[in-house]
Amino acid sequence: MASLAGQVPIPANRPQIKWRLKDFGRGLTYDIAGLPIAVRALFERNVNRPDVVIRRAYARHFWHPRDLNELAQLALALLIWPFVVIVLEAVFVIKNGRAVARSSKRPIHRQLVDQARLYLTSGVLPPWYYIFELYRQPEGRCARDYIYRWESKGGVMRLLREGDRAPSSELNDKADFAEYCRSRGIPVVSTLAVFRDGRLDMLADSRAFDANLFVKPVLGRGGKGAERWDFANGLYHCGRSKWFTREELFKLLKERSHSGGVMIQPRLSNDRALNRFNNHALSTVRVLTCLDESGEPEVVGAAMRMAIGRNHTVDNLHAGGIAAAVDLETGRLGPASNLGANSKLGWVNRHPNTGARINGTKLPFWNEVQNLALAAHRSFDDRVIVGWDIAIAPGGPILIEGNGSPDLDIMQRFIRHGLMPARLGELLAFHVSQLELPAAA
Repeated sequence: MASLAGQVPIPANRPQIKWRLKDFGRGLTYDIAGLPIAVRALFERNVNRPDVVIRRAYARHFWHPRDLNELAQLALALLIWPFVVIVLEAVFVIKNGRAVARSSKRPIHRQLVDQARLYLTSGVLPPWYYIFELYRQPEGRCARDYIYRWESKGGVMRLLREGDRAPSSELNDKADFAEYCRSRGIPVVSTLAVFRDGRLDMLADSRAFDANLFVKPVLGRGGKGAERWDFANGLYHCGRSKWFTREELFKLLKERSHSGGVMIQPRLSNDRALNRFNNHALSTVRVLTCLDESGEPEVVGAAMRMAIGRNHTVDNLHAGGIAAAVDLETGRLGPASNLGANSKLGWVNRHPNTGARINGTKLPFWNEVQNLALAAHRSFDDRVIVGWDIAIAPGGPILIEGNGSPDLDIMQRFIRHGLMPARLGELLAFHVSQLELPAAA
């Protein structure tokens, strides 16, 4: 690798230079973060422990750039890593230092020392010191229990995608994903229309549009570009925009699709028991599944996401939402928080807007939610790990999206411990051990 950066598909109709620069920057960041891990792994004893298996595989690929781009990323990372770490420490201590010093009694100078030490010993960049609250347990052993995104999205997940069983099923294109699920009888949110390259590719019965709508990019991530369109008296309205006829809305989306595909879906609602948590946006449960040693999917984590504040469109954490871990046995929620890079919110037991109690609430249809995730993964069994976004609607769970390179920060932040020594670490180590990797450097 040098970078093993999770490669994002580059839409042909978007300025490729922008995407390539972003991809290079992501790869460079991953190399800087992964450098201490890759160095340390070279000296680990060759034992059959999940963290050792995964990190030795990561190190072998890290030191084998596959092209000039990856070689450039690695070379630049070796030159600038001290400056990047120092700048990140300064930025995130300014943002979080005082709040953390008050809540944890960890003074700012100790936070700075912690971050430098944890980067050098465990590859922890300063934002993740706060995301995973490592100031509470600043030992390297605790820090190495977490699977960091440069090891997961930029490491093991990419290795598995590019191995002997490279997946062919569609997850990135949301319209194709929905059609694939429908063809296999998986309950999935319907698609009313798809616009690509200025043309209408798919259109449902006209009566289906006489409702509130949800518009999102076909290749979007993190809720970016999503819009809620309210319907009344044959017209559509989004935020502060004017009211549009259907023809005007279609014309708008056709023009927008020249910069990337756009799709229209019906705007779903949650089961009544969850209305007090959703802030008028659809709340979804992220369910993480991984194939076990026999190739059967297994649920290894879950968290429910909720919108807060002025956001009434999406529940995504990258859009400012909060989430709470879901106990896999009972379906009960834990306390909620944001992604943690900003520590001011902390942990809450009640929804910040409605005051509804989150901690201890039992989700409806919880067994059905897990069964839907398992059934979906069986239809996508060419993929080792998938993060499913599932809405709990009035009639039961319905699948929204699947993520082939799921963000493990979401799960580890809210369960409040690392997944490396947990079941997921065991399964990822098993699958990585089946791959043919370059010889150690």
